[in-house]
Amino acid sequence: MKLALLRHGPTLWNAQGRIQGHTDIPLSDDGIEKMRGLLPPPPFGEARVFVSTSRRARQTAEALGLIDATWDARLMEQNWGDWEGLSRAAILARDGEDAFRRAGSEQGDAFRPPGGESTAELHARVAAFLNDVARQERDAIAVAHLGVLRAAYTLATGWDMAMPMPPDLDVSKVLILNLTPEGVPSLHALNVDLIPRTA
Repeated sequence: MKLALLRHGPTLWNAQGRIQGHTDIPLSDDGIEKMRGLLPPPPFGEARVFVSTSRRARQTAEALGLIDATWDARLMEQNWGDWEGLSRAAILARDGEDAFRRAGSEQGDAFRPPGGESTAELHARVAAFLNDVARQERDAIAVAHLGVLRAAYTLATGWDMAMPMPPDLDVSKVLILNLTPEGVPSLHALNVDLIPRTA
């Protein structure tokens, strides 16, 4: 089966460069307008729908016309703990220039923001979601977050997250995976565009 993963639409905190994590930030007015003008790529408009429990993801699914959705907390963004609401610059100013290194940024999935969730824990819950969604043969689409798309890409490719994000992964577009019946992912397509909605 195939699973399409997409990130929620823009929020005010996105525009301000602030980390959202588990903080329940809604879409901005511009974000809602943008997502209302788009549709999922075919054939995923008729697929099973799964959505992060975060408000911004649920608003995105609604704006895209994805109905009868199953909310799944495993699709939530990584919990960034004490750093939520801050920009990278604000973190470095408050906690020191080596704040990210001390949190494990050079150690791949060992990275853990203070008071937050490790990247390994994020990967584990995304892998559990993939395992469950693959139990049915019908294709699916999931509205999630940047961290979830990165996790899915990592599980599909073995990318070492200690290295910079691969330039061929555009998290503003749709990532499509092939899933075996056991939920093992591989890449089907990268950087698939959402479709402009015609009047």
